[in-house]
This record gives sequence, structure tokens and C-alpha cells, in this order.
Amino acid sequence: MKKIVLSLTILLLIVSSPQLVAQEDEYGNLQLKNDYIEIFVNQNELNRGRFAIHVTGGDPMRDGDNNKPLVYGHPYPWTSYTTIRIDGENYIFGGETDRRAGRDGNYGELVQAPTIENGQIVTTYKFDEVIVSQILNFVKSSTTGLPDTARIEYQVENTSEEAKEVGSRIMIDTLLGENDGAPFRVEDQIVDGDKVFLRDEHLPDFWQTFDSLEDPKVTSQGTVVGPDLKPPDEMYFTNWGSLADAPWEFNFDRGREFIREGEFELDSAMALFWQPEALQPGESRTYATKYGLGGITIVPGLLSVGVTSPSTVVMERPDKTVDIIAYIQNTAEITVEDVEVELDLPGNLNLVSSDKKEVIGDLEPGETVQRMWQVRPRDFTKDRLEYTVKVDAENTDSNQVSRSLGVVGPPDLSLDLIGPDQIRIYQNRLEADSFLLNAEIKNEGFSTAYDVSAQLALPPGLSVSRGEIEEKKLGQLLPGESIQLSWRIDSLQMVSGELPYIVEVSSDNASNRISKEEISLPSLESKVEFEVLDLEEGFEEGDYLTVEVKLNNLISFYRGSFDIGYNDDVLEPIYISRGNLFVENGDLLSWNSPKIDRGEAKIEGISGALDSARSLESETFVQLHFRVKSPGELGLEFLDFNLYDRNEEEIQLKLEDKEVYIGGS
Repeated sequence: MKKIVLSLTILLLIVSSPQLVAQEDEYGNLQLKNDYIEIFVNQNELNRGRFAIHVTGGDPMRDGDNNKPLVYGHPYPWTSYTTIRIDGENYIFGGETDRRAGRDGNYGELVQAPTIENGQIVTTYKFDEVIVSQILNFVKSSTTGLPDTARIEYQVENTSEEAKEVGSRIMIDTLLGENDGAPFRVEDQIVDGDKVFLRDEHLPDFWQTFDSLEDPKVTSQGTVVGPDLKPPDEMYFTNWGSLADAPWEFNFDRGREFIREGEFELDSAMALFWQPEALQPGESRTYATKYGLGGITIVPGLLSVGVTSPSTVVMERPDKTVDIIAYIQNTAEITVEDVEVELDLPGNLNLVSSDKKEVIGDLEPGETVQRMWQVRPRDFTKDRLEYTVKVDAENTDSNQVSRSLGVVGPPDLSLDLIGPDQIRIYQNRLEADSFLLNAEIKNEGFSTAYDVSAQLALPPGLSVSRGEIEEKKLGQLLPGESIQLSWRIDSLQMVSGELPYIVEVSSDNASNRISKEEISLPSLESKVEFEVLDLEEGFEEGDYLTVEVKLNNLISFYRGSFDIGYNDDVLEPIYISRGNLFVENGDLLSWNSPKIDRGEAKIEGISGALDSARSLESETFVQLHFRVKSPGELGLEFLDFNLYDRNEEEIQLKLEDKEVYIGGS
């Protein structure tokens, strides 16, 4: 036997002011709860990371759902689990198990134990160089408009250096209070046996389940399609045992009752499949679904009638349609004859499928039927639109139920960029080698923008500073909400001109916004010069003096060779050493030890080469070490000077000899 249902007494919070509570419960689970539902995450070594969901206060208009389970598992969640499929291998998210659910899968390495972060429970594991984080938090239901729903999300990142074929299966062990076999309600279908829905054919936006319209204890809803969800490829309804025993492909028999495999009890569950797709190195992907309470407006009677539809509809396109689903149950003890159902719409909703009125026929005692209409809003409006579903029968009282929905406009993102229009020069160097680009992104529309991100695109000559990233993930933006962000951008000294950069803001459900700006970088002079170290301190006879040959603002330098002349009345060369240009990560690059020709007063054969060509801002080619013989002009000059780029073409630049007088007056 699988289940012994336990209840947990929970302090009810004030419905009008939802509060979020994060704590460890009496069984050691990490618990996140609000006025409507609560999430439990197992922290034990076995089954670590697995979750269960309970109702706390539930539907504010009904007391019967208080303290009821939505997902089986408390006090020690284990029956629901998620599979991450990587290159054909099935990995079970979380800690190993000694129970039936997922026992035959592979397991990974714990990276982060269940932790409360920003109002959500985060757990992270590593599987074959793929990092997976489970994130559980509260979101608003599409039909109730209240934060009575858990978002179940898995963020997957490929940290390897090769592509991985990655997919996911999320299995939820549904439970409505004490009812483990209630049928699933999917649009106009009653699902009470094995059934699959395919994205390539049609996926419903959501599914619901309840035990009775006359006195529903718990009404649950799973949402699979929405602006912040990537739809699964397949959605299965079946018995829990089949899904528990097989982490990926499982025993599925279309139409079979939800009898637990190998046993004799009703035990329903559902699974969402995202089939494996290539995940490139460094790439991330999110798999997510929502499960919680469903919004059904119910009027009991001999003919009980309930109706559901989204609480609010976003009119993101003119052909947007909305599903209205009616549930009709005969709660009388006699057969109800010649039942008819009719949809009455306000002026701003047009019917686009079937007829407003439909003949259902006879209903046996306890029988429930479903009907669905598709309607299209004419335009978004500030007022909520109320519609009515009426039910009539030949031999019993009629009944009707009314429900409203809001129709709002789409999100509308704006983007403003603030950055300098130029960088100035000081002593042949840029005054600043980086600048700050600020952006403000605002949602000026009427509904939430989901999965907002800002992508920076830079031309050659500009790059993001160390520690920065080009793409910034911003999450969701509510209507009227704005966010400020910034990038630190480095400019290359040797690149000049009007350099354009672009920021693009994108969202899952809003139009992209692109802003383009330019920054002017002045042209810097390419030159080679002598630099006398510590010149300001002065030199006297007998002192030692170091001169560096500096290469400034060169593009694609590869190798160079030259001689240097000096005034032998003033300077006596002691030794010559390579500059930092020819030392890379502690390794010495190609370098030729020069010869000191004292008779000719020159240093001959200074040469060196890089392993590969690169651009230089300011590097030291060689250090010349002298002893001062007497005061006077140093007489430093370049002789037979040649520099070459990656194509072995000579680099044209300015040579600056150094006219420096030292000592004396």
C-alpha cells in the first residue's frame, strides 16, 4: 500500500493580506506557505528535494478545502519526482530513494541543499556536467487570480564543453483531499483513464479536477500553456504506479482505469514530457509547470452548474480567443430529462465556436458533463465582462451561474539608454579606458511582461569589463514597473571612430525593443619612444639609469628588430634585458640577446617575436641599463628600426628619439 493520509494543523492567515512564511516544519521539511497553499520540500538524505503541496486557507469563498493535500507526500515527500534525461541516460532529481518512485534511475551530486532564496525554495544537483536547479514558489492562478498556485521550475545549464541532448519529465502525484481517483477535466473532456495530449496536435491551456460540484472539497488546476511557460511536448494522465516504476518511458494503455499498477486502488497521476533537444555548452533552458487551486464558480442545485475561464485575458493579438468551460452535474436522485445549456454573452465578447445553446439530453443521477465555448474579446476594457451559463431540464428546476473575466492590453516595454558620447585624449592616452552604460526598462503596457532580458551588442573596439555579461535576465515586469541596469564597457586604445552599440530588450509576451547609440573614440598616435625611469629624481655621475623602449597603440604587432645609439660620453651600457612584452603567463617568448658595440656607441640586434600577433596599448620591448659617466645629453636614437604585423608587413609609426640632459646645470 502506498498512502496513509496525514493532516497538518495550520494557522490560517488573513485572506485580505497574504503573508509569506518560510520555516522548517515539525518533520524537518523546508516549508513555504501563504494564505492559500503551502509547499514542503524533503531535506532528508533519502528523497532530498522532493516536494508536496497542501491547501492552507484555500478558496476564500469555501471552507471545505482547508488543510487538504493537493500533492501526496506529507510528512515526508517522495511520490512525485522529476527526471532529467541527458544523452539517453535518465537522472532522478534529488537525493537517492529507497522507495518505489524513481528507484531505478541514476542520481547526481548535491550542489545546494534545499534553501529559501527570495521567497522560493531552491535545490541544485549536478548530473554529467549539467547543473539543474529546482525552484518552487507561489504565482497567481490563471482562473482565480490569486497566489494559490505553485510554480514548479527546473533551470538546466550545460557546463561542459560539448553539446548535450537534454529533456525532462515532471511527474505529479495528484491528490484531492482524500480523493485519489477523481477524473481530470480537460476542456470539454472527462479523463478517467489513460490519455495523452500532444503539442503537435493540441495542448489545453490548463486542466482541472474536483470530486463533486454539489460540495467540492478541493478544486485543483494544472497550467501547462501560458506566456511564462514553455509548453511540453506531451501530457499524460495515468496511474501513479506506472509512472513511479519507470523514470521515462512507462506502461501506458489508452483508456485503462487509474488503478495503481500491481495493486487494486485508484491512484491518478500526471506527467509532462519535454523531449530531449541539443543544449549547447554554456546554454541554459527552463522546464516549468504550475499546479495549485482552480477557479470554478459553482451554483449548487438539483442541476449543479459550474463554470471556469481565465480570471484575466491579455489581448496580445486581435484574434485572441478565450475558453469558457461549463460543468453540469445531476445531483438529484432521478434521471433529469432533456437537459439544455446556453451561454449568454455581453456585447464585448463574440462567440467563435459552436452554438450558444446546446442540447445535452438526459443525465443519470450523479452524472457530470462538460461543455466548452471559444469566445473572442472585441477589445480590451477597464470593466470586467460578465457572462452567464444557463441550464434547463424538462423535469427539474433550471439553474444558472455567472462569472466575469477581465480583458487587458498587452505589455509594452520601453528602453532608454544613457551613456557618454565621447572619450577624450590626454597625453596620447584615453582619459578613461572604460565607461558606464545605463539603461532603464519600463513596462508601459497593461499586463505583466514575462522572462524579460536585455542583450548588449558591441562592435570591435568595445568589450564588456571583466565580470560583466552581455545578457542580463530581468524576470518579469508588472504594468508600470521599471528597472535600471548598467554595463561597464572597456574601450581599446588603438581603435577609433564612431563606434555604435545596441541594446535589445526581449520578453516572452511583449514586442522587442532596440536602442542604438554611438560613442566617439579619438585616434591615438602609434609610436615608439624612450622612457627614462625615475627621471624626475635626477642623476649624478656614477648613478645607474634604466631606459625602456615603449611601443604605444599598435595594431597586430608580431615581431620587431632594431639598434639603438647613445652618447658614450654620458652613458656606459651595463646590460640589456627583455621587456614585459616578451613574457607571457610566466613563459619567456622568442628573444635575441643584443650586442653592445662600445666602439660604435650603439646596441645592436635587439629583436623579439610573439607566439601570435596581437594589438598593444603600451608595452615595453626592451630595458636598457646604463651607468652615468658625466652630465650631458643622453643621445638616445633608433637605428635600422623595423616592426612587422601578423602578415609580415611593416608597421608604419612615429619614432621619438629622446633628447634628455642629465646632471650639471
